Amino acid sequence: MRRGVRNFLTTVFVAVLLLLAAVVVYIMFLPEDGGAGGAEPVVIEYWTHVDAQRSKLEERLIGEFMRDNPGIVVHRSEYTAVEMLNVVNTAFDASQAPDFFNFPAEGIAELLYSGKLEPVDYQAAGFDGKEGLLDAYLDGVFSAVTMDGKIYGIPLELTNWCLYVNRNLFEEAGLDPDEDYPRTWEQMVDICQKLVRRDGAVLERRGFDFRYPYYLVFFVPMVEQLGGSVISPDGKSYICNDEAWEKALSFMASWGPLDQNLGSPTYINARAIFNQEKIAMCLSGLYQESRMETDNPSFYESDGWMVVPFPTFEDSIHDVGTAPYPHFFLVNSSSSDRVKQACWKLIGYFASHGEDYLREINLIVPRKDLIDSPLFSNIPYSDVFLEQMAYSNPVYSGRHAAEIQNLIGEAVESVMLSGESPKKAVISLRASVQELFYEN
Repeated sequence: MRRGVRNFLTTVFVAVLLLLAAVVVYIMFLPEDGGAGGAEPVVIEYWTHVDAQRSKLEERLIGEFMRDNPGIVVHRSEYTAVEMLNVVNTAFDASQAPDFFNFPAEGIAELLYSGKLEPVDYQAAGFDGKEGLLDAYLDGVFSAVTMDGKIYGIPLELTNWCLYVNRNLFEEAGLDPDEDYPRTWEQMVDICQKLVRRDGAVLERRGFDFRYPYYLVFFVPMVEQLGGSVISPDGKSYICNDEAWEKALSFMASWGPLDQNLGSPTYINARAIFNQEKIAMCLSGLYQESRMETDNPSFYESDGWMVVPFPTFEDSIHDVGTAPYPHFFLVNSSSSDRVKQACWKLIGYFASHGEDYLREINLIVPRKDLIDSPLFSNIPYSDVFLEQMAYSNPVYSGRHAAEIQNLIGEAVESVMLSGESPKKAVISLRASVQELFYEN
């Protein structure tokens, strides 16, 4: 009896040893990817700027994408638009950058020239090669992400700003919005003097204010209206035409709290309070309408607002609107091949849903078919944005664009907040911009 039990236990022990040996051999010869059907999921990190409405759309699209691609897991993180320029560059310096992200054109050049970005994988993104991608989008939109004949990004959006006007607040101040809205900056000053509310010297309600700190988008066009530019056409001169820069800076100085006190970089963003009817005018993109519809539906549904073109100076040389700026989806060249392919596949999925971006959040994905569609033309005032875009200069997106924007901001804020003379501010600005290029 004991011998039988012992024999049984021996048989079981040997069987277990044989099973363990088989498992070890299987693991030793298992492919690195886990074998067919057993691959480890591809995890991709996506960073983007904060937009509550776009978040809802993209989280839905990402959910659908992961459902249809069970081997891919997507982590989405958000930062403010200003933070994005800093956190992405800092993350690259620390070799901790995301696998893909969206970025404004003015922040891309340094990443592009330093080899940190991956060229578009046309097949993974669902395009028939380079020509297929170019044919799908508006002409010239890829200039900020093209180098040595290769394209390194796919557009999320193309944005420009026009002037939103609260008709009700105009009428409350005794102004006719259809006749009295500002065509010039000089008119803007006169109108805002009638629109503002003050308690003694304290400005309680502004009539309008600028989109600080996006100086390449709104302030450089004001300089261009007067004949100035950031860089000369031959690329050899910087901060061109002192008279233009000085006049534009003088206007900002007179606008600020040390003079007429109509606005300031230190005050709350005008766009952020327009939907609550706490300011009469602001600069914003077509997307503002979608946010207005969410934030204040009764205001959106009323005839209490309208959109008009960006003002010019009375003696403008050029009729220039705000600078159109694209955001691009970009992929980290240091990510693994599997991850990069998954990133381009998801980016292509986003790009294929341009109608959703336009319909749900009024974000202009610059595809030719969307711009020519009834969906676009039926959005209120979309024609104003499109017409202004046609005569405006693209945002400066060359070398050191983000740094130049910061330096222009320092010049503007020095005359507005510190009483610096425009002449001295221009001299200092030029020297700082030249130093950027001479160092490289």
